[in-house]
This record gives sequence, structure tokens and C-alpha cells, in this order.
Amino acid sequence: MRALLLAVPLAPLAMAALIAMGGRWLPGRGSGLAVGGILISALAVLPLSGADAEVTFIWFTVGPFELTVSLAADSLGWWMATLVAWIALSVAVYSVPYMADESGRQRFFVWLSFFVGMMLALVLSQSLLLLFIAWEGVGLASFVLIGQHHEQAKARQAAFKALLMTRLGDMGLLLGWLWMLMITGTTQLPPFFQQVEDGAFTAGTLNLLALLFFLAAIGKSAQLPLTAWLPEAMAAPTPVSALIHSATMAAAGVFLVLRLFPLFEHAPLALAVVLWVGAFTALIAALVATAQYDLKRLLAWSTVSQLGEMMLALGLGGPLGAAFHLTVHATFKSALFLSVGALERATGTRDLRQLGGLGKRLPWTAGAFIASALALAGFPLLSGYWSEEELLRQAVSVHTAWGVFMLVLILLAGIYIGRAAMATFGLAPQAVMPANRRESAPLVGPALGLALAAAGLGAIIKTPIESMLSFEAGSATLTGAWTLSAILASLVGLGLGAWRVYHWGPAPALGGWPSRLAVIIHGLTSGVARAAKAGALVLVWLERGFDGAARSFPTGIELVAKRIGGQLEQGLDKTGRFFCRGALFLAQGVLLYERFFNAGAHASSGAIMTVGRATASFESQIWGVGHDRLAGFFQWAGQKLRLSQSGKLYLYTLSVFAFILLIGVGIVMVWLLLERGY
Repeated sequence: MRALLLAVPLAPLAMAALIAMGGRWLPGRGSGLAVGGILISALAVLPLSGADAEVTFIWFTVGPFELTVSLAADSLGWWMATLVAWIALSVAVYSVPYMADESGRQRFFVWLSFFVGMMLALVLSQSLLLLFIAWEGVGLASFVLIGQHHEQAKARQAAFKALLMTRLGDMGLLLGWLWMLMITGTTQLPPFFQQVEDGAFTAGTLNLLALLFFLAAIGKSAQLPLTAWLPEAMAAPTPVSALIHSATMAAAGVFLVLRLFPLFEHAPLALAVVLWVGAFTALIAALVATAQYDLKRLLAWSTVSQLGEMMLALGLGGPLGAAFHLTVHATFKSALFLSVGALERATGTRDLRQLGGLGKRLPWTAGAFIASALALAGFPLLSGYWSEEELLRQAVSVHTAWGVFMLVLILLAGIYIGRAAMATFGLAPQAVMPANRRESAPLVGPALGLALAAAGLGAIIKTPIESMLSFEAGSATLTGAWTLSAILASLVGLGLGAWRVYHWGPAPALGGWPSRLAVIIHGLTSGVARAAKAGALVLVWLERGFDGAARSFPTGIELVAKRIGGQLEQGLDKTGRFFCRGALFLAQGVLLYERFFNAGAHASSGAIMTVGRATASFESQIWGVGHDRLAGFFQWAGQKLRLSQSGKLYLYTLSVFAFILLIGVGIVMVWLLLERGY
């Protein structure tokens, strides 16, 4: 079982390495390897259910501190790994035809595989050290994937914004796990949770630790104020959008709070912050979504709102509802994004003002989109209905006001997704009905599969998820009035969104004022970035000030000592003069030491500069020339060798080399597994 556990994250990572090394010679630039690696992970994770498999390595020990790397298929980790692997597999299959004519396919599939491998390591980690490494790996991969079309300024800006905004939040995770290491001596989560249960820490320590970890969750899950990067990430190819917005990067923040919920439930102040941040994010993002014209941006703001709902549930003490909604959200949101990708390939646009009347002309795409949209809106008996019922139950159990707030969120979700569906596929009088090509079956197929899951998954997993995850369900029993109110909110929202489009076209459903909220959010995000930059500059200024004070400190001592010595010599006896001269001598000694140290530093820097210039000269004039000549030799030899064969000899040689390399790696891996008793 431990070998299977290792295979779950390592299979995509190994395929990423193989595609990076030899993807240019493979069909589809390594797309088959990417799909194969994720398929291995998806199949390997299934037998781990209830197996309680764990792999732990001690990285190193320093004094009382022990840094470990640990994977475990506990209930939450297995549930999330299964979700990530199968959603990623659908997106990878979709990516093969979608990226067929795109440039940079090899780079795309390298980083797609790396992204999935790191996300699987993240959800299976039982060590905060490994979780942090995987967390940063996911961030790096998302930066490259969002900037896939790096020749476009918009894509470059979106990638950098995502990297910087998430890095601001990641400081919380870094400080949090380092502090945890300092107070517990380990990075393992189970011992830490046990100490939390035993009351080993003060309330202030627990609240501050939880707030640091929640800062990381804010960055990854695009909660206020670090929200604006997620809608901007729509510059990425559609498969990247589907993956980031469903079960992987954007959901990582919610997963982090779920993983650390034993800490959060003992930190009431931090849990209150989670509640209010989630509530404001969910409401504002839903309002902004009602005014979007770009379908992908509308879905992006919807993702922010839905993630806010999950944070709201966590803040209300309902981790089961958050995990349930995270699961079904992954299916319907990935299906929606894949549908929009197929739609854009068929029509050349995703602007609601240029769409309309496509229900009959793109029936399969329309079916996938509408089924997923109804699930998002909480339409009765579809997956979103069951998860939002659990969210509503948790809200009502805390206070009636939170139940009403959940109904408002359900209403807004129906409005913005009903508007999107009607403006795209409906027969409104203002519909543009653009020219389109035929539907692409390879693109529509994965979207339909996920749409079917989005429709029925909620009812299927409603009971198993309660027994699988070690979280308590909401204590309240929903009355018929609350259930009926939720259904009415969903239906009224869908009806209002569609009715507005039918009468006034794809205009913003609630008017243009929600668009100003988006401007405010962008300003807020920019303000946070500027504040972080200003803080960094202040730290640099302080550091330089301290350095300057340190350099001038001996001289200041000397001047003070001279003045004191002069005054004391006039009125004190020989003992006073002795001590005064001693102080002067000490100050002069410190000054001499500083001058000697500065001279040594200048000499060292000069020597380093000399070595650097020599190294650069060697690299450019000798090493570089040597490489050029060596390359020329291999080119000449290759041309000669080709003459001896009717085929392509370099391909035969590469195949033999790859075969030998794989055999060698396999022997080493089997030997290591046997040595460790797997």
C-alpha cells in the first residue's frame, strides 16, 4: 500500500520529468505521457480507501527539532486526492485536442503534470514541511501555466499578479509552520493536534497560529483582500482555468483550513475572522459576477463567491458542509469551464454580447453547460442542491440571520448563472447568433462527463461523505420552510437572470453598479501590494540605518570618550584619568578593528570580483567556444552517421538510450522499495 501511496504524487511528477527531457520527440509533445501519469495516480488512489497507509521520512534532525516528510492516506487526504486525480484526468484528456494547434505544448504538459503531482502531494501530506513544499510547487506551476501565452502582455501580467498575490499569503504559511516547529519540535501534524487537544498552548498562541495559516488560505483561495488575481488568471488556456478553479489551486486554501480544523476549532478569534472574510467575499464576488460580460470572468467571480461560501461554512463550524460543497463545486465548475472552452473554439468568442441562440446549433455543449449551471444554482435534486442544503443547515444551527444570508447567496448564484445560460444558448430577441463551426467531440466529451457528475454526484455522496470524513454534520434539522425557501431562491434567481436577458439582452442583471465593486476590489488588492512593497522598503531603510549606526558607533564612542576624558582630567585625580584613558584606548581599539575589518572586506570583494571576471572570461572565451566546437563536431558526426542508414539513426539511438535509462531507473526503484520493505 505504501508503494501505491508514493505512486499517487510521483507518477505525474515522473512524467513531467520525462516530457521535459524528451517531449519534443514524442507524439503530441508528451501529451500521452501526461494523461498516462495522471491516470496512474487516479487508479492508484482508489485502493487506498480505508487502508491507513503512511510513508514518513526524517529529513534531518537539529538538536530538539525534527523535520519530517510524510504522506498519509487518511480520510480527508484520500477524499481530496481522489477528487483531484479524477478531475485532473478529465482536464488532461480535454487538453490533448485543445492544445493540439497551440505553441508551447511540451512546456504546457510538463507543468500540467508537475502541477497535478504537487497538488496530490499537498492533499496527502501529514507534515507541514512537505505541505509547504507542495504549496509552493503548485504556486510555481500556476505561474507558468497562467502565463502559457507569455508573448501576450495580458498573460504575463496575470501570471505575475497571481504569483505576487499568492506569495503575500504564503508568508503566513511559512511563518506558521516555522513557529509550530519552534514550539513543538516537529513538523508532523498528528502530534501537534494532540498537543492542541491536551491544552498545551495558550489561546493567544492558537489564535495567532491559526490567523497565520488563514493568511495563506486567503492568498490561494482569492479571498478579500487578495481576490483580484483569480479573475485575471482567465488569460490562461481554458484547461488551466478549469483545473485551477475546480479542485486544485483555488481550493487549496479551503483545504488548508479543513486540514488544520482541529487548530481552528480551538481558536475562536481566528474562526470569527474566517467567517466574516468568507461572508464578505461570497457576497461581493456574487454581485460582481452579475455584471460580467466575459463568460470565463463571470465563472471566475463565481468561483471566488463559492470559495467564500466554503469559508463561511468553516467559520460557522461546519467543515463537513465545506468539504461537501468543495467536492460538488469541483465537478460543476470544471464542467462549466470546459464547456466555455468548447464554445469559444466553435464561435471564436466568449463575450455574452456576441453570443446567443446557440442551444440548437451546439446542443451537446449547451447540455453540458446548462446541467452544470443548474447544479451551481442549487436546482432541486442536482449536486449543488444537496451541498447547499448542508451549508444552510449549518448556518441555521448558528443563527437565523446566517440562514437568510445563505438564501441571498443562492439567489445571486441563480441570477448570474441564469443570465449567462440565457444569453449564450437562449432565443432572446437581442441574440446575435454568431457563425460557428461544428462541435468538437473530443472537447465536448470530457465536459459532458463532468456535467453528468455535477448533476448526480451530490445525491450519491451525501451519505458516504458523512461516514468517510471525521467531521460532524450540522446539528440543526431543516424544516420544510427552510428547504422550500432554498428551492424558491434557486428558481427565482434562475428566472430573474433569464428574464432580464430576454427583455434587455445580456446587460448586467442588477445594473452596472456591481462593476464598481470590482474596481474597488482591484484597488484593494493593489493597495495591499503597495503596502507590502512599502513595508519592504521601510525594512531596507531600517537595515541601512542600523548598518550606518554600526559603522559610526566606534567613532562616536571615541568622541564621547575624549570629551569625558578632557573634563575628568581637569578635576579628578590620577585614578580618574586612568579610567578615562582606558575608555579612550578601548574606543580607539574598536575603531582600529573596524578599519581592519573594512580593509579585509574590500580585499575580499576585490578578490571575488577578480575571480568572477576570470570565470566570465573563461566561460565566454574558452568554455563557450569549446561547447560550440563540440556541438559542431556532433553535428558533423550526425550528418555522417545518417548516411549509413536509410532511416533516422538518432531516433534509434535515442530509443535505445531511453530504454536503458528506464530499465536502470526501474531496477533502482525496485531495489529501494525492497530495501525499505514495501
